[in-house]
Amino acid sequence: MAAAVSSRKSFCDSDVHISFEDQQKINRFARLNAKLEDYKDELRLAQNDLQNINDAVSEIELFDDDVQIPYHLGEVFVHENLDQTQVSK
Repeated sequence: MAAAVSSRKSFCDSDVHISFEDQQKINRFARLNAKLEDYKDELRLAQNDLQNINDAVSEIELFDDDVQIPYHLGEVFVHENLDQTQVSK
């Protein structure tokens, strides 16, 4: 009868039996899946930032040469002409 008992530890909840090793694999999968979702969120944010920058560059190209363009640099806004603003990007 002792030979019929598995050498692996198992947890019992109702009719579900999960071995310790299987639970460790499930936990590892859950951690990796959560990390993947975090990376996907970071990627979406970076793509949104890139799109905003591209939109801003497109808008700047439409300005006249003599217009002073304000842009945010650190904690202040700097006003530059079109040529200086395009060089700064």
